[in-house]
Amino acid sequence: MTITGRTTPDPLPAIGPPRPEHLRLADIEARLRGPEPAVRAAALKALAEIAGTEDAPRGVGDTLAWALADEHEDVRRLAADALRGLPEVHLGDDGVDALLLAAARGRDPFVRETAADLLAILVQGTGELYAQGLQDDEPQVRLQAVLGLVGLRAVRAVAEAADDPSREIRVAVAEGLARLAAPAGTPALDHLLADHDPVVVMAALDAAARLGVPEPLEGRVVTAVAHPSWQVRRRAAFALGAATPETAVRPLVRALRDPTADVRRAAVQSLEQWTGGLRAGAGRPEVVTALTEALADPDPGVRTQARWALA
Repeated sequence: MTITGRTTPDPLPAIGPPRPEHLRLADIEARLRGPEPAVRAAALKALAEIAGTEDAPRGVGDTLAWALADEHEDVRRLAADALRGLPEVHLGDDGVDALLLAAARGRDPFVRETAADLLAILVQGTGELYAQGLQDDEPQVRLQAVLGLVGLRAVRAVAEAADDPSREIRVAVAEGLARLAAPAGTPALDHLLADHDPVVVMAALDAAARLGVPEPLEGRVVTAVAHPSWQVRRRAAFALGAATPETAVRPLVRALRDPTADVRRAAVQSLEQWTGGLRAGAGRPEVVTALTEALADPDPGVRTQARWALA
């Protein structure tokens, strides 16, 4: 084997024929973490030889994908060549993450190009299969399709399932769009925030909160504070804690008069950040006034939280 102009003996003679039953992926991965580029390159060669076999250990593709980030150019090129020669190799979420990282911040043009090409193949090929799964009669199949599309970062395809008749799938769509955090998913989240099922609305509120309540969703989140379900109102109060004070303060102050104590407690928790106690210059007089009035709330939990918020 030649690395940077010098020849070295194969450092993996003990592996012998690269048959799955004689190869432990953990051993290969350990050598891929070694200090010598020649050792890492030999480990990659052995890994590539078994990656296309029927009984290849699960995780081989992910390991190859992460090798695109190796410090040595020759090792990175070996990994890129192996992946290009094995387009059918299985890649899990970990491998997809490695490709995304390599495509965006790969050390070399060929690494970035390889990762981008493989991602395109994954999204087009596997994405088409998952998209077909969205039309299946079985909810469990459609659910797995949504989860698969989330793993592929196929935002638009995930968003298309926001109208699925199954509550569980619409919840998965909301959770997936929060994880993907892409503007293309915002219209679908807006749609889910108006869903007829409170469970779906709560999932969409959680998603909006994770995204910092983007401006297009502010109106729906504020409206949810007046939802007939107290569980939804409580979740909306928590979600508004991630919004801007200009959007959140007024509806949260109103929520301090909600008939359900759990909603009032959530409102207090969200308002606390604008008392000035947590961040210098963040205090808002109307918040301090509202929380001071909450010290007379009939619920002892609300009174206690208001005292902590004002402390």
